[in-house]
Amino acid sequence: LAVPAGGVVCLTGEPVLAFFAGQVDVGRGTEVCMPEMEVCYFSGKVHQGPDSAGVYTVDWDDGDANNRQVPHAQVKQAASGQPCDGPQQQQQLAQEEDDDENWMPPEIPCTLLPRLHWEGSEPEWNKEAVDALKEEFQPDETIDGFDWHVVLRFNDVDRCEQAHKSLLSALARCKSTEPEDCRAHKYVKAVEYVGDDPETRRKTGRHVHKAPKTEL
Repeated sequence: LAVPAGGVVCLTGEPVLAFFAGQVDVGRGTEVCMPEMEVCYFSGKVHQGPDSAGVYTVDWDDGDANNRQVPHAQVKQAASGQPCDGPQQQQQLAQEEDDDENWMPPEIPCTLLPRLHWEGSEPEWNKEAVDALKEEFQPDETIDGFDWHVVLRFNDVDRCEQAHKSLLSALARCKSTEPEDCRAHKYVKAVEYVGDDPETRRKTGRHVHKAPKTEL
């Protein structure tokens, strides 16, 4: 994977997609995961890190206790797809936070992360899937260009919640216990929120996301 010189800030609790150094079945039999295989990047949250060697400890969303130590270049912020900072950038951030204790991370709209079937690596299928999801749910912002997932953002939490429930309802019809074998939805095999869910947003008065002037 091509990794830029810098990365984004990934603090403890940050939702990420991180490389799982194990094996995966992508429909062509079991393969040993390699860092360049996007299907080997699974959802989780930063537990701690990076350490002095640039390694993050990740809590996998499925509870797997294996392969939790992941180099920072193989940990991507779920909301943006950008690699997480290494230790040098994190140390610089710590210094900046000491200088400005009132700094707050930017607010993002209610965000969904649908994970696509393995055919997502095929450009034509991927475009068809993204276009279909945009047409079905009408997100205010779409971040695509990934093989096996797409980011959908909604300014209104009700619309975000409706889209999430609609996808979950479709996926609930799946009879298989293996996500890779689930075809209840034509394009999506799993879905999750990135950041606060709608109920948390409502409780804190963030029913509608209002973009700051710098986003306009």
